[in-house]
Formats: sequence, C-alpha cells, structure tokens
Amino acid sequence: MRIDWIEDLVALLDSGGVADAARLRNVTQPAFSRRIKVLEDVLGIELIDRSVKPSGPSSVLRDREADLRKLATEQRLLLSDMRQEQSTGLRQLVIASQHAITTSMGTRIINSVAEPSRTHIRLRSANRDECETLLIRRQAAISLTYRIKSEPVSELASFLAEAVIGEERLIPVCGALHSDDLMERFAAGVLRVIGYPVDVFLGAAVSRHILPALEGRCRVSVVTETGLSTAALQLSQSGLGIAWVPAALAHPDVSRGDLVNLEDTLGWIDMDIVAQRWATSSNAAMLDAWKRLTSKL
Repeated sequence: MRIDWIEDLVALLDSGGVADAARLRNVTQPAFSRRIKVLEDVLGIELIDRSVKPSGPSSVLRDREADLRKLATEQRLLLSDMRQEQSTGLRQLVIASQHAITTSMGTRIINSVAEPSRTHIRLRSANRDECETLLIRRQAAISLTYRIKSEPVSELASFLAEAVIGEERLIPVCGALHSDDLMERFAAGVLRVIGYPVDVFLGAAVSRHILPALEGRCRVSVVTETGLSTAALQLSQSGLGIAWVPAALAHPDVSRGDLVNLEDTLGWIDMDIVAQRWATSSNAAMLDAWKRLTSKL
C-alpha cells in the first residue's frame, strides 16, 4: 500500500469526515474523494460510510484504526531514518527495550553502544511482547527484555543469539510516609496493591510468582492498575498502595528514604536482563553494538 494512502486514511480517521480530511491533506474535497474511491476499488473494501450525512469513516476502517495509526507511525520513522542516514552518513541501529529497562538503564545503554562518529542509535521503548515482535520482524536489530530466572527459554532460541547482560530484582515498595499504615492494614488482613494488567510482563510475573503466596496470608486489594512501572512507582510513593517495581528504578528513592523496600516481608522476583539478536545477521553496526553492549553493561 502506498504511503500517501495510509496518510489519507489516518486523516479521514482524525477528521471524521471527507471535507475536513481533504483540508488536512491539503487537497480539494473532490480530489480527496477520488483518491479514496480509487483505494476502495483497489482493496475491494468500503472505506467511507456513505449511508449517513455527512459521510465518514466506515466501520471496517474504524475497527482497524489502531493498526493503521501504528503502520503510519512506522512508515514515518522509516522515512526519517532513511533521510537522516543520507544526510549524515550515520548508520541506523534500532534497539527495542522493555519500558522499565529503558527508564532505569537508557543512558547506560546508549553510552555503551554508541559510536558517535559512525552510528545513530534509536532506543524504542515497548512492552516485552512488542520488543520480541520488533526483533522477529527485523524492525529492531537488538532487543533488551527481562526474563524471570525460572522462565523457560523462548522457542526462537535456536534462531537467536542472546546474552545475559545484567540482573534485576522486582521488589515491593511504598512511600516511606505511608508504610506504617499500609503494613498495619496488611497485618489486619488486607494488602493494598498497585497492580499491572495481567497481559503485560510485570503483571503476569506478579500474578504468578507473588500473589499466590500472599493470598494465603491476606486479601489482596488491587486499588488501581497501570501498565508502566514508573507510574506504579509514583502511585506507591503517594501512599495509594504497594507496587512491585525494578530495584534499579526504585533505588534512588529508596536511598533518599522516600520509598521503603518491603521485599523481606512481601517477596521479590529475580530476573535476568537479556539481550537478543538474529544469530545469522551480518550487519556491521549491529555486531559492533552487540560487542559493546555485552561487554560493558
């Protein structure tokens, strides 16, 4: 599909109507309508719902809105990379990094792999499944993710080269000003928790390896959920509940006394930080970055 077609569809979704979409795309309404009609003929899909006035995006188009926006973003990034490589002569290298790793180690990662005169590093932060997908689709040269030490190796291991570049511990923390109150509640039989969705890595880890042991000692009350460990850290600091976060992320606040580490009471999870790449890749920039990454972190 042509890049301008994707942008046309996103404009249609953004505006909700043909006339406004045409203005967004800086063309006349008849010209924009013709472009959409050509695309409908090519794809055999109704993209505009003409049964209502004013006409707008069809249900099929709305159902795929997230996919189209993601595709449009990826296309823009690809073009940006190509333009930058042409204008600067720098090699492009994409590293997909799990959100919490990016937050706690982003600077170290860039400093360890960057060769300023030769390589431009793009650190893409994502959840673990997305990091794996970016690597499999070769949209990232290297992925950095957590792996619980007891977790089995991926089925793709035979196709990938990997190295454990560090260790991390998922620890329970809460704001120092609120720890006494939260632990009194725990002693009385209720543990207030900042949770993660179970379909993200940290949520699945806590659900499988922490909560079963606690449920025999108390009632776990999930007061709110967030997909980001940084948000969980802030919420726990406010006194809302206890959150399990990477120790490296919590360390500055624990050292200052703003957070309390409750791992001895509530349990922890030991994890490896795993770097992966395609085993057969011969990309010189990637191999150089891999050597630096696996030797310096």
